[in-house]
Amino acid sequence: MKTAVHNCNIQMKRNHILFQVILIVAGLTFYSCSAEAATESLSTEQAYAELKLPEGPDSLQIHSIVQASRIWGFAKYHHPAFASSSINADAEYFRLLKDILQAPDSMRNDVCSKWISGLGPFELQDKKDDGKIETFNDFNWISDSLLLGKSLSESLMKLRDADPKGNRYVKQTPVNVSYIETQYSDIPQDDVAYRLLGVAKFWNAVDSYSPNRNLTDRPWDKVLPEYIALAFDRSVSFSALYSRMVSELCDTHVNSWYVPIFGGRFVPLMCRFAEDRLFVTDTCSLVPNNLEIGDEIILIDSVSPIKRLNELAPYIPHSNRSSLLRDGSYATLLTAKDEVCVKYVRDGKTYTATIPSVDGNSFVNRRFPSQNDSTKPGFKEVAGDVGYINIGSLTCKDEQDLEKFLASYDKLIIDLRTYPAEYDVLYKLLPNFFFSQAREAAEVLLPLANRPGSFIRTTVRTSKASDPDKLYKGKVVLLVNAHSQSMSEYFTMFMQTMPGSVTIGSQTAGADGDVTRIQLPYAAFYITGAGICYPDGTNAQRNGVKIDIVVEPSAEGMMRGEDEQLQAAIDYLI
Repeated sequence: MKTAVHNCNIQMKRNHILFQVILIVAGLTFYSCSAEAATESLSTEQAYAELKLPEGPDSLQIHSIVQASRIWGFAKYHHPAFASSSINADAEYFRLLKDILQAPDSMRNDVCSKWISGLGPFELQDKKDDGKIETFNDFNWISDSLLLGKSLSESLMKLRDADPKGNRYVKQTPVNVSYIETQYSDIPQDDVAYRLLGVAKFWNAVDSYSPNRNLTDRPWDKVLPEYIALAFDRSVSFSALYSRMVSELCDTHVNSWYVPIFGGRFVPLMCRFAEDRLFVTDTCSLVPNNLEIGDEIILIDSVSPIKRLNELAPYIPHSNRSSLLRDGSYATLLTAKDEVCVKYVRDGKTYTATIPSVDGNSFVNRRFPSQNDSTKPGFKEVAGDVGYINIGSLTCKDEQDLEKFLASYDKLIIDLRTYPAEYDVLYKLLPNFFFSQAREAAEVLLPLANRPGSFIRTTVRTSKASDPDKLYKGKVVLLVNAHSQSMSEYFTMFMQTMPGSVTIGSQTAGADGDVTRIQLPYAAFYITGAGICYPDGTNAQRNGVKIDIVVEPSAEGMMRGEDEQLQAAIDYLI
């Protein structure tokens, strides 16, 4: 979603203070960052070649690698050495791992201290204008002198306030922090060292720049050790390692590689869960089959759909249960076989069918619900004097037709259970008819590239109608469900500012805000790049939008092929 944060010019006064090495004189100790300037890194290939990893690391080695990974990531985003093209972050990671693994256990903190010192001196940031800056990660682990030793802990705490001076691995944008990473090619396939690098990169990127890091099911600090250890397990592919790791973020925006893990082929049916039961909503046309809309699938190769979903869940990124059920409704149909035995129920009778599977690439674009079709009319009548707008088809070119349509109805349903056709509709079209005043709609938590662990909070307002005579004066119902994601959720938050509007439906995907991309060895992933809250502070991430009347699809409704949420909206208006 492209949600440009308006009037968000970050003015941060920097008053640079140059520190030089000062030796102890007359018993007074002055602060020194390093006696040497940062040197040029080895190439990634050279550093990789010098790294010798243990085949089966013991617990102390795993602990040392976890600690080195955190220290490396912390320095990567805080130290100005990483603003220079002469310092290669990937090579420095391999170098640091080599040094700590070669050192005795008692000397590993000293190795990390020496590595930080070798990066060179740094200046401190001016904090006079910190009033609007909030913290989502205070990196309090760096103060643990018992774990890190006094010298290393003090070095890290001083580095916390360093001016990163235009770090070349991140870039500030108006809507998020963009990650600038190597596009990997010609690297060893599924190699442990590069898997470790991928785990360290992803974990630290989230740790430093995701305002949503504290919304995960498990504390983010607890995630890193598990996946560092798992990176050594050669029975686990990188796609399985990464899919489980990125799912820990609990973010529906995150893409995953679980499709090839579980066979890469699909039983070509469109289905949906209701009351933890799986029903056919579209028989598809890729292969012939005897199933009908409303059939309940009870077994897929002798396994129940909900059991298959529970097996898949750790690999499917999801903000909440609703989005898991949404994506799980097609993920449960994954297979490696050419044919699948499906047992289903229709009108109380049980049937069995053998259905050919199709390649995932042939099916993946059919995963979205039938209403995700921009060719459908943008507006129509659904019952008596009730008008209906499909936000997935509405464009700014529809303004004149929309004006005539609204004049014909005093009851209106706006269906946001799909992705909006145009972002500009929110600021250029809808205000003309629905926003009598500029009202606070959302708060955007924008991470700061030059302040890891911090963000600024900006209130976003609706636009205002330029011609009050055009304003719609009837009743409005907003429809939402798990297919309401990202821009759709953002649109909903804006439309909810309309006095008297009512939101009906079920929990939305809980993935609002623009996405940002993180390139890792072997794969790249998108994550939510900013935090989105209501003006009262309620977080839309993971929770989804606020709902006035909850209507969950029922098993009976699915068997009848009914749109119970739409009917509930009609009943409310009539």
